[in-house]
Amino acid sequence: MNNFMIYLIGTSGSGKTTLGNALEQELRRMEYKHLQFIDGDVIRRQFGGIFGYTYEERMRCSQAVNVVIKYLLDNQISVILAQVGAYENMRQKVRDMAGNHYIEVYVKCSYEECARRDVKGYYQRLQKGEMENLNGANDIFEVPESSDIVVETEIETVEESVGKVMGYLKEKGYLEICMESEIRL
Repeated sequence: MNNFMIYLIGTSGSGKTTLGNALEQELRRMEYKHLQFIDGDVIRRQFGGIFGYTYEERMRCSQAVNVVIKYLLDNQISVILAQVGAYENMRQKVRDMAGNHYIEVYVKCSYEECARRDVKGYYQRLQKGEMENLNGANDIFEVPESSDIVVETEIETVEESVGKVMGYLKEKGYLEICMESEIRL
């Protein structure tokens, strides 16, 4: 099986979780069984809140997530990871760990639109002075320069963004097994 690791990166509120859930749903609809969606916020909670939001803590959290992903990939399970991925150094470590399984998707959305959506209340807390280290606001978010795919959630529907990623997966041969099983039906 030709498994993959889709790394959905972008600032808070850009649509990573929405896109990840939609991709998982579409792949499962195609009967792609060996798949795990990991939401960065959820796995942080599952780790017991041991990681904070400084650069060093984010890097340690990313390393812990990388270990989990490595186990999944080694067992032929594809991964969709939705994580801010704010630093090129962090993304490079994920890229190195995943090797030729790595697919980077930049979930692009303006600061203004992310703040308007404010799904988790971070931008409101930031305005009140109750939050520090919000990537893309008062902390660094290094815009990726070499993503495999860029989706623009301000102007694309979820379906259009999913279509871009699915098209890439098909073009690169990651969905051959799914397509073969559809043909046999």
